[in-house]
Amino acid sequence: MALARVLCEDLVGREAEISLLEDALLAALRGDGGVVIVGGEAGMGKTRLVNELAARARRSGCVVVSGACSEAELSLPYLPFLEAIGNHLAREDVGALRERLGTAAGELAQLFPQMGGAAPAGNDAQQAKLRLFESILVLLRDAARSGALLLILEDLQWADPATRELLDYATRRLRSTNVLILATYRTDEMHRKHALLPTIEGWRRSGQVHLIELKALGPPEVADIVCSIFEEAQVSEEFRDFLHDRSEGNPFVIEEMLRDAIDRGDIFRTDGGWDRKALGEMRIPRTVRDTILHRLERLSRDEVAVLSAASVMGRSFDLGTLADVTGVDRAAVLAALETCVTFQLLEEDGAHYGRYQFRHALTREAVYEDMVVPRRQQLHARVAEVLASHPDRASVDLAHHLLLAGKFDEAVGMCVAAADEAIQARAYRDAAALLERAAPHVKDRAERGRLLCRAGDAYWNNTEPTAAKGLLEQGIADLDAAGFPLEAAAARIQLGRCYWELLRPDLAREHFEQARDVLEAAGPSEALAIAYIRLSGLATFDKGGDAGLAYAERASEIARAAGASMALAWSWNFMALAKISNGQIEEGFKHIDDSYRAAVEGGYNFQIGNAVYNAVWMAVHLGRGGTAQLWGTRIADSASIADAWPPYLQAMLALNQGRVREALDLSRRAVQRARDTSHEKMLWRTAVLHAHVLAEGLMSDEAVQILPPISSRVEGQDVTYDSAARVRTHLAAGDAQQALADAKSVAPAMADLGSPADAVAEGAALDPAWLRTFMEGVPANGTAETNPRTAAAFGWLALYEGRVEEALRHLGRAEATFREEGFLLDAWHVGRALAEAEARSGDTEAALRRLEAIASDAEGAGARLAARLARETARSLGLEIAEAPDDGQPLAHATPVSTGERMVSVLFADVRGFTALSGSTAPADMLERIGSLQRWASQEVAKQHGLIDKFAGDAIMATFNVSGQSVDHTLQALKAAIAIIDKASLAGLPVGAGIAVGPAVVGRLAESANVSVLGEVTNLAARLQAISPAGEVTMSEEAHRRVREWLSERHLEPERLELELKGFSTPVVAYRVRGGAGLSSQRHGEVARRAGGDSI
Repeated sequence: MALARVLCEDLVGREAEISLLEDALLAALRGDGGVVIVGGEAGMGKTRLVNELAARARRSGCVVVSGACSEAELSLPYLPFLEAIGNHLAREDVGALRERLGTAAGELAQLFPQMGGAAPAGNDAQQAKLRLFESILVLLRDAARSGALLLILEDLQWADPATRELLDYATRRLRSTNVLILATYRTDEMHRKHALLPTIEGWRRSGQVHLIELKALGPPEVADIVCSIFEEAQVSEEFRDFLHDRSEGNPFVIEEMLRDAIDRGDIFRTDGGWDRKALGEMRIPRTVRDTILHRLERLSRDEVAVLSAASVMGRSFDLGTLADVTGVDRAAVLAALETCVTFQLLEEDGAHYGRYQFRHALTREAVYEDMVVPRRQQLHARVAEVLASHPDRASVDLAHHLLLAGKFDEAVGMCVAAADEAIQARAYRDAAALLERAAPHVKDRAERGRLLCRAGDAYWNNTEPTAAKGLLEQGIADLDAAGFPLEAAAARIQLGRCYWELLRPDLAREHFEQARDVLEAAGPSEALAIAYIRLSGLATFDKGGDAGLAYAERASEIARAAGASMALAWSWNFMALAKISNGQIEEGFKHIDDSYRAAVEGGYNFQIGNAVYNAVWMAVHLGRGGTAQLWGTRIADSASIADAWPPYLQAMLALNQGRVREALDLSRRAVQRARDTSHEKMLWRTAVLHAHVLAEGLMSDEAVQILPPISSRVEGQDVTYDSAARVRTHLAAGDAQQALADAKSVAPAMADLGSPADAVAEGAALDPAWLRTFMEGVPANGTAETNPRTAAAFGWLALYEGRVEEALRHLGRAEATFREEGFLLDAWHVGRALAEAEARSGDTEAALRRLEAIASDAEGAGARLAARLARETARSLGLEIAEAPDDGQPLAHATPVSTGERMVSVLFADVRGFTALSGSTAPADMLERIGSLQRWASQEVAKQHGLIDKFAGDAIMATFNVSGQSVDHTLQALKAAIAIIDKASLAGLPVGAGIAVGPAVVGRLAESANVSVLGEVTNLAARLQAISPAGEVTMSEEAHRRVREWLSERHLEPERLELELKGFSTPVVAYRVRGGAGLSSQRHGEVARRAGGDSI
C-alpha cells in the first residue's frame, strides 16, 4: 500500500507565526487593519501559513480574496490586486456597488470597465495615481463592510512596480479600517539590487507593517512532519537528522524527498507499518531540483510535453489555452494534467474551474529551465499566437511572450500598447519598463527617440529623475539626429528638470536655455512658456530676483499668447517668488494665491502643490507663522503619494512651532521618501531639516552625521535652507567656534527674507564686529519693524554690543511676534537673549521667570537645545533654575510575587456547550482546538501582564496585579478576555468570561507551588463567568466602574444586570458587554461611518 499524496496535514513549527497572524486578523475585525508581510525561502511554508489564516478568517465571517504576482518579466500593472478585486466584483451587484462608491467608481473604471465610465485623468500624474489608489482602498473598505476583509497577495518578489507602490501606499492608509492585507515574498530572491528590497527595508525602518520571516525548521519539527505524514508515533534520530541535513529544514523539500523515496522504494510499507532501507542504500537526491526532475522520468513523453508547455505559460494556466498551445486533444491534455496532479507536480486552482497551477514555483522553474532555449522560444511563440486570437488578452502578456520568442518587431507594438494601458492605470514605472524594453528593437531613429523620451517622462512621473535622465538624453540625441529639433527641445526641458533635482543647476540652465532658443523661433507655445518658468526658478533660487521676475513675466506673456492656461497659472507662482525676494511681500503672496486658485480651477495638481510648497516655505522664513499654518492646511489636499515635500513642509512647521518630537518623525519620513525616489535635491533639503530637528532635540552626534557638507550648496537659496541647521547643530555639539564659522559662510544678500539673519546672529556671539558688518549689508527688504527674524538679528547684535535698551526693543518685538505667530521654537531661542537683556537692565525677576518658562516649556516639547541654552544663560547671569530631568529610561525589573493581600482583578473563561461540542467533534480535532485555546490564553494574559493561575480542560483562570503595582489591572483583564473570546471564535469555540475586582491574598502557599489567589473575588468571577453567554464578558459592578470610560470611548454600552448568585446573600449588580464579534461590529460601524465621509 502506498500513500496517494505525501503531504503533511498539520501546521508544524509555526505556532508563533500563526498566532501573530491571528492577532492581526482580530485587530482588523475590531477596526484596526493593516499589512502583514510573510517572508521566507521557497518551500518554507508561506502559502500554507496564509491558507491556515484564510480558513480562520472565513470561519469568522470575513471576506477573503487573493491574487498572485506573475513571474513573467512583464506583467499587468497591479496584477495581484486586479485578480483579487476582479474575483470580488464577480460576486457583487455592480450597480449597487457603484452607488456606494460614488466618485471612486469612475477612478476604478480605469482598471475595471464594469464600473462604468472612467474619470478624466487630469494633468498631474501623481495626483491621478493618488486618486486611483484612494479609490482602490475605498473599494476594499466597502468589501469589509459586513465584518472584515482579508486580502492575500502572494509572491511579492515578482511584483510589478505599480503593485509595490500601491501596497506601500496601503501600509499608511489602512489604520482604522477593517482591511488586513497579507502578502508573501521569497527571501532567497532578495539580492542586493532587487526592486522589492528598498521597500522591505523601508517598512522595517518605519514599522508600518508587521514583518514575519519563516526560518528553517529544526530537527524536532522535521520529525513531527515525518510522523504526521506516515501516522507514526516516532522517528529515529538518525533518519530525522539525515532528512534535516539534506532538506536544511525546508518543509516543501522534506515532502518532495519523502515522496521520491517512496517512489524509488527507499521507504516502503510492510505488515508492521512503514520501514526504510539503510541510509547508506537510500538514493535521496541532494537538491530539490533533482528530486523534481526525477519525478518527470515517471511521466510519458506526451505528459512531459504538456507540462513543459504549461511551464512556459506561467505558474497558473487554464486547460483550454494549454490544449490550444500544445495542439493536443483536450481529453489527452486533461489526462496528462491529472497524472501531474497525482505526482504532486500540479494542483487544481480551487477558485477557478478549469485552471491549474504548479504546486510550487520551484517545480515550474525546474521544468522550464530543463528545456533548451530554442524549445522555449518555440513554445513562447506558440503561446503568443494563441493569446493573439483571444479578444480579452492583455497586451502585456502578449508582449512578454513575443519578446521571449525573439519576435521583436511584433513585440514593439505590443509593448507600446501595454505601456499606454499602464499609463492609463497610473502605473508609470511599468510603462517606462515596457517602453525601455521596446526601444532597442525599433529601427527608425526618430521613433526610437520618441519611445525613449516617453520612457524618461514616465520615470520622472514616478519621481525617478536618475533613470529619467539617462533615457531622455538618449531620446533627445535620436530626435536631434533624425531632424526633429522641436520635439527634442520639449524633451530637453524635462531633462533640465532632472538635472536640477540631481543637484546640477548649472547643467539644468544649459538645457533650459537650449530648449528656449529652439522653441523661441517657432513662436508662442506652452513648452516655450515652461522653459521661461524654469529659467525664472533658477534665477530666483540663486537670489537673482530681478532676472527671475523678468523671466516669469515673459512666461506669462507667452502663455497668454499660446492660450496655455496651465503655464499661465504656473507663471504667477514664479512671479510671486521673485517679488517676495525683492521685498514686495504682500503683492507676492497675492500672486501665489492667484496661481493656486487658477491651478485648482484648471485641475493642475502639480502646480497646486508647487504653490503650496512655495507659500509655506516663504512664510516660514519670513517668520509669518499664521500664513504658513494657513497654507499648511492645504498640504494634504495637494500631496502626492511618493513625494518627500509634504512631510518635509509638515516637519518644518512642526519644528518652528516647537513640536520637536513630531518634527523628528516627519523629517525622518521625508528623508526616506527622498531617498526612495532618488530626488537628490529633495534628499539634500530633507537631510538638512532632519539634522536641524536632531540638533534641537540635542542629538548632536546624529545631526553632525546627517548634515550635508557646506560644499554641497549649489544655489543661493541653499544658504537659507541650511544656515539655521548648521548653527544649531554646532551649538548643540558645544562648538561655538564652528557655529561662528557657519554664520560667516552666509553672505548678507542671502538674508533677503529675514532668515537666516536670526540664526547667523545667534551663532556670531564670538565676533560682534563681524556681525555688525554683516547686518549693514543685509537687504532692506524687511525691516526690524516688519520682520521678526530681522528684528531678532538686530536684537542679538545690540545685546552683544551692550546697547541694552535697543536689545530689549528688538528682541521683545521679535519674541512677541514669534509667539503671536505660533513659532514657539523661535520664541524660545530669542527669549533667552531677551532674558539676558532684561537681567542687564536690572529686571532679574523677569529674566528668571522667562528662563524658567523656556527651560520647562521647551524641555516638555522635546526642544532640549533651547532648554539647555536657557539654563546656560541663567547660570551665566547667576540665576538658579531647575536642572534638566534625567533622560535615562529605567530598566523594567520583574517583581517577585510576595505573599500578601492586594487588590486584584480575576478573569474566568470557558467554552460554552463544551460537552455537546465534544460529542459532535472528533477527539483529535477537539484536542487541537483546546490546545490552541490554552496557547492563545497564555499569550493574551501575558501581553496584559497577568498570570495564568490554572487551566482545567476548557476553563481558564487568570489574575491581574499579582505584584500589587498595577493601577489599570481591570482594563488589562478586560482586554485579555476580549482577545481570548476573539481568538477562540477562529477555532469555532464559543467562549464566555467573567471578571471581578476585589482584595485577595496572593502568593505561593507552598514551596514550588503555583501562585494562589484566595478571596471572595475568585468566587464572584467564577459565578459571573458561569452565567455569561458565549461571546460576552460579565463584570462585577466595581470592575465596570474601573473600565466604563474606556468602554464609553468605544461606544460600548454594557447591559446592567441584577443577579441572584449562589453563595451571595443579596442580589449582585453586574454589567455585561459583548466581546469578540460584538466589539468588532460596533467598532466597524464607527469605522464605516468615518470611511463614508472620505473624499477622493
